[in-house]
Amino acid sequence: MATQAFAAPTGILAHVLAAHHAGKILRTFPGPDGLTGIVMEYNGSKAIAYLTPNGKYLISGLVANLETGANVTAGYGIKYIGKINLVKGPAASKIAFQCASLSGITVGNKGAANVMIAVFNPSTPMGHKVMAVMMGEAGQMAKKGTLHVMALRLVPYGPLAPAILSAGNAGREQRLANVLKHKSPGYVTTMGTRFAQRNNVVLGNIPMKPPFLVIYFPQAGLSAAVPVRSLMRVASTVKSAEVIAGNVQ
Repeated sequence: MATQAFAAPTGILAHVLAAHHAGKILRTFPGPDGLTGIVMEYNGSKAIAYLTPNGKYLISGLVANLETGANVTAGYGIKYIGKINLVKGPAASKIAFQCASLSGITVGNKGAANVMIAVFNPSTPMGHKVMAVMMGEAGQMAKKGTLHVMALRLVPYGPLAPAILSAGNAGREQRLANVLKHKSPGYVTTMGTRFAQRNNVVLGNIPMKPPFLVIYFPQAGLSAAVPVRSLMRVASTVKSAEVIAGNVQ
């Protein structure tokens, strides 16, 4: 970890990361308006976050310059972690179109024009964590009453997908909750098996390895596909999508 005069004390954060076996601080850098930027390893991925000057509070996710509209966090990510393989434009629209046919769980307004899709394998450690973050974000949006502005779609694949998809939409939510608690999702039906097989075929034709997120907001003219390398990226992407969807409804 770089030791720099401007840096906020990092002892509390380092202790929390170590106590939860979640990762470690890799380096610090000067962030915006007195914040200390942190590059840290978090659950196996590198992530950008910020510490307040006293080192007591951690800020994660999107930080934007309101005067220029620039995504400050994305800039720091490119500088200190590396370029994000973000797919935009027609290529992202094609992926969004393909993902629209995937079987999953819809949370929020099923008729919303704006949709965010998460594709993950709940049988893997990273896929399980992505599922947990997405379900947590959906719960927060429900509490705030903002789920009406867009739909969240959670698309499972892998060994647990046939059982998860062997129910109606509400039943699938409950089955995901069971998987989140490391319980059996339930019985498998022929239809659930077919849904899972179709997902595998569609995903085999998409040039992006799951887990990934797809944002399809035609009202804002926005399509993007984002590979998941950090759980903080999942949370910040959902929050950014929530703001965009709210502004175009």
